[in-house]
Amino acid sequence: MTARLQPESQSELSNAVEVLEPNSWPQEMAVEHGEVELRLLCDRFMVPVSEVIHEYRDYKESQGKRKLGEKLKKLINCVNTLPVSAACCERVQ
Repeated sequence: MTARLQPESQSELSNAVEVLEPNSWPQEMAVEHGEVELRLLCDRFMVPVSEVIHEYRDYKESQGKRKLGEKLKKLINCVNTLPVSAACCERVQ
């Protein structure tokens, strides 16, 4: 259903966003889990990759319980600006 609702060009970005959500993490994950996706997001939103990856590793190590670092928080704020749906715009008259 997701494929039907979003353009093919956006599926990579959509998959990358999932690594920021601790509920989507596997029980056992490699140290590098999610870093490729983070690089894509950092490139897209022009956030320094090395700092974000360091903060992301700390965040993963705490299983999402530790406070977010400033650079990781900035990336998440950028991601939250992405429109989820255009339907609400279409309904406004």
